Amino acid sequence: MTNSKYSVLFMRDDTDVRRFRLSPFWLRLFFFSQMFFLLCAVGGMYMGLRGWWQNAELLAQKKKLEQRLVDAEVRLERLGNMEKILQSYDPKELQALLTSATTQPEAKEEPKPEINLKKIFTRVDTRQVGVENLQARTSGSKVSLSFELNNMQTTKSMAGVVDIALVKRNGTVVDLKTNKNDLTFQIQRFKRIRTAFTMPGGLKVEDIFGIRLGIRDNDGKIIFLETFPLYDIMA
Repeated sequence: MTNSKYSVLFMRDDTDVRRFRLSPFWLRLFFFSQMFFLLCAVGGMYMGLRGWWQNAELLAQKKKLEQRLVDAEVRLERLGNMEKILQSYDPKELQALLTSATTQPEAKEEPKPEINLKKIFTRVDTRQVGVENLQARTSGSKVSLSFELNNMQTTKSMAGVVDIALVKRNGTVVDLKTNKNDLTFQIQRFKRIRTAFTMPGGLKVEDIFGIRLGIRDNDGKIIFLETFPLYDIMA
């Protein structure tokens, strides 16, 4: 019984029968090896799927962190712009106002216009158009402005108009009367916008903190709005 073997026959119509004798050890080894390879394949598939799931989770976390970083950079830029405006005020005038408010609380003074920093630095970006390479050049009281307007939509063209306003160092916003032919657009991919204007009301470049750029579509809806400090865009 210990020397028993299995006979394996191979038969073809055009050849003689071939017979092979195999020990039970080799048959067991064959079946066990097939089971081992099957288990390895199942384990490999499981590890591959697990790695794919973990990679997908890491990509989602990375995307969230990138968005949080962009939001933090936007808030930091706004705070920096607010600090610039506050630094433009004379500290002596601010101290005088604080002193008069504490020593003469009942004295009536003519109210000064309130500065709405939130309105000045409110940013709107619907991801429909993008503004790049914004540059300003000055020549006396004349200002030339140029920038690239990119269509962020891949399936349709964009059309609308660009509005420009000036933000003074005291926080007030001055709307500009510009040539709408220069600022009206209809783009499939991108367009270089160029326009020029004269400082209104005797304003000087030194009085200006930044340029407020707004973009409206054909329905009048604001799709982009941002304040650009003048010191960042001067060419």
